[in-house]
Amino acid sequence: MHANIKLPELFLQEIEKIMPSHLSIDDFVDSCKRPLRKSIRVNTLKNSVEEFLVHAKTKGWQLEPVPWCDTGFWIKREDESVSLGNTSEHLAGLFYIQEASSMLPVTALLEGNEQLEYVLDVASAPGSKTTQLAAAMNNQACLLQMNCPQAE
Repeated sequence: MHANIKLPELFLQEIEKIMPSHLSIDDFVDSCKRPLRKSIRVNTLKNSVEEFLVHAKTKGWQLEPVPWCDTGFWIKREDESVSLGNTSEHLAGLFYIQEASSMLPVTALLEGNEQLEYVLDVASAPGSKTTQLAAAMNNQACLLQMNCPQAE
């Protein structure tokens, strides 16, 4: 969230009501203003995690595993002259730029479900979780995407 964006006062009042007493609303607002760490998910339909880690090392990329997703990593790069989305690796589909928190629903769905045959994805835009599902199912299952229009 950009520092000049303001959180609605009514929202902050509601958060303060449910916030544990040892936490501060000011710390909450500061936390909301901090940029998220950049994270990616390896596309295992194109390369293995091991292959990607070797390649990333040659590029000088520092990867830290996302604990809840075995294909997810937070990424740091010394050379950011080319945006992450314009790197040849991203354009080739070797990885997907995906917020680490959005990797969690698929991980939770797959827990204990090694062989899913059908999945209905009703929250499929812009597609990071859908592509994560497809890779996890090795393109061997039926994955139906559905974009629900926003309620007005």
